[in-house]
Amino acid sequence: MIALLVKPKLHSTKRFKKLLEELESLNPVILNESDCSSIKREIAALWKSDPDLTVVACGGDGTFHLLLNSLPDMEIPLSLIPMGTGNDLARYLGIKKPRSGVAVLRSGHPVQMDMGTIELAEGSVIRFAGIASCGFDAQVNERANTYRVPAGTLKYLVALVAELTHLNSRDLEITEDRRETKSGQFTLVAVGNTSSYGGGLRMCPTANAYDQQLEVTYVAKVSRRLLVRVLPKVFWGGHTKHRQVTQSLVNHIEIKGDSFPVYADGEKVGNGPIAISLHHGGMRVWQARATNTP
Repeated sequence: MIALLVKPKLHSTKRFKKLLEELESLNPVILNESDCSSIKREIAALWKSDPDLTVVACGGDGTFHLLLNSLPDMEIPLSLIPMGTGNDLARYLGIKKPRSGVAVLRSGHPVQMDMGTIELAEGSVIRFAGIASCGFDAQVNERANTYRVPAGTLKYLVALVAELTHLNSRDLEITEDRRETKSGQFTLVAVGNTSSYGGGLRMCPTANAYDQQLEVTYVAKVSRRLLVRVLPKVFWGGHTKHRQVTQSLVNHIEIKGDSFPVYADGEKVGNGPIAISLHHGGMRVWQARATNTP
């Protein structure tokens, strides 16, 4: 059995109706609920009736994020049919179009993939598949999510230009793998399980969701002029060569400071301080071809 979690605005579209026709032989069930706890109960009931259940996100990174955080058991495999705006995770998995997602469900298989979790100060834990971030890029995400148009990377870039007028750095204390704490002013901190966000911005360009490590990209305090000059390089990962950008590989990272917005998979998950941990092979995901696989 496959169960579909569908991005709400797709339900009545021709492209979704066409997708249902292509999936007809797989007898898909459409999940009716919209919040994590209700979706979790719905999936649990389906899984009880069919232990071979696969749940499928029909949308983008945000839809997959909601589904990932709604799983009652991490043994349940996930799949993705890209029908969102950014679709960064789908590209990482080699699923570039909806028809590719259907083909994967017909002939692919789930693999164990690393997963990240974010623990908030009040104790709640949020799972993520792609990149978690705080600082300037989280503020850009926050602004982009208020726009109805444009879509994809262009929406992110429009929000980025608007947010430049409010550019600031934050005083943060960062502890990697529970070792010595370092303090400083940071424009942004991005923690990547996969390599890109925002529709193709390769902020953590060599992040590998199969290598038991998270790739952290730090951007120190920078001026607007410098940020504008360096930002185009994010499309191919060239920003990491700048002296104000540093990187490291971690299994666990704590980021402390005055309350700051935290985003993961393009969705706001709360406010810092936070602790982020890697869970090797933490989720089962159907893939066509991942960007980085052993």
